Amino acid sequence: MLVRKVIYSILNLFDHHKEKIPNLFLQIFKKHPNFLRKDKQRIRVCVNEIIRYLGLIDHLIEVGSARKIRHINPKIRNVLRLGIYELVFDDITPDFAAIHSSVELAKKNINKKSSSMVNAVMRNIQRISQKNKKWKMSLIKNKIDLAYPEWLLKKWEDEFGKGVTRNLCAEFLNKKDIFIRLDIDRYSVDKMLSVLSHSNIKVIQHNHFKLFFKVVLGQKNILGNNLFQEGIISIQDPAAGAVVELVNPQKNDFILDVCAAPGTKSLFMAQRVGQGGRIFACDNSQKRIEKALKDNSRHRLNNIEWHLLDASKDKYPLHEKILLDAPCSGTGVIGRRPDIKWRLRKSDIQRMANLQKSILKNISNYLKPGGKLIYSTCSLEKEENQDVIDHFLKCRSDFELIRTHSILPDNWVSSRGFMFSFPAITNTDGLFAAVLRKKI
Repeated sequence: MLVRKVIYSILNLFDHHKEKIPNLFLQIFKKHPNFLRKDKQRIRVCVNEIIRYLGLIDHLIEVGSARKIRHINPKIRNVLRLGIYELVFDDITPDFAAIHSSVELAKKNINKKSSSMVNAVMRNIQRISQKNKKWKMSLIKNKIDLAYPEWLLKKWEDEFGKGVTRNLCAEFLNKKDIFIRLDIDRYSVDKMLSVLSHSNIKVIQHNHFKLFFKVVLGQKNILGNNLFQEGIISIQDPAAGAVVELVNPQKNDFILDVCAAPGTKSLFMAQRVGQGGRIFACDNSQKRIEKALKDNSRHRLNNIEWHLLDASKDKYPLHEKILLDAPCSGTGVIGRRPDIKWRLRKSDIQRMANLQKSILKNISNYLKPGGKLIYSTCSLEKEENQDVIDHFLKCRSDFELIRTHSILPDNWVSSRGFMFSFPAITNTDGLFAAVLRKKI
């Protein structure tokens, strides 16, 4: 019952503050340090899946209660969100347990009257579900637009078209694949596969990025595996690896990595440049840098220098290679971080674009002639991607755009030569990248 109460508490906090879900997990787990790993996993899964299906779940609450969601007490609403998720979308919890636990949760945390309402709504939904076994799939297919804010859906339809947007929305509702990346200098592929199989972990090698492997069995066992604990494998999406391929780190390279924390790309580049190279990594968040330093230690790397700097105004040493992983709206990783779609506001897109322009303007001053700067985001939005690059190139005639066709698979490259991993096509996170070269 404590696990359900914690899930309910997180939903209340998210409803009230629209705080980032990972931050809420950290806060809650600090208060409950004795939670077992399986309990933490259950909490993470339930909260993220409820947020993923939130609009659809709220629609079901309206159907079961015959009331608009905004007219229902927020605390009752969140008990129902958890209960209906377990009743309709969760394959683990039996119907009777979902209903009983939700009724008890309302009774103990709100009042007895609220528990009667919870019981009535959930039994109404149960009856509908039992009458039509295909009802859930029909709901997702026909009401998929409810799982996204109206303004964001319209924006995507205007930019990508209705059919492509529908495919994107469906892809984001699927549980995201987990990929691991192997440090090939420390372990062979065959040896890794053997060790993972003994931990009941099965992986499939990516067809283009050969150091990346999709975990198809035993995802829950990854974090406890010795290979992960020793930094031999890392959790990283192939799209992030593709950005590193554009940087093309070579042995003994010195690379400037801007807005770098928590540093997963920094780690990959550090492995590539070796002990003779150096990653000058920077971020404006001390907390994110501290997290990155812990990862450095796990990977046994000492060739990353971390610096607390503001990319929009601070000075940096000159480099021949720069990765600018710009702060962004994050719409390309909604599949992994479903809270983004509910926290994001329409005005945030242009606000982020303005920040990105100022950062790119400053950082470009620290690229040596003949060097290349890779600008990347995890956004799908034109304003944060192509428009930022077009604005920059209009202002800086001493830079040119380098097309990425020779480096990436065809379906990862836009008609203009930008990298664009579109989740509904590449089955990865959605990332954008442009390669800029400073003329000699």
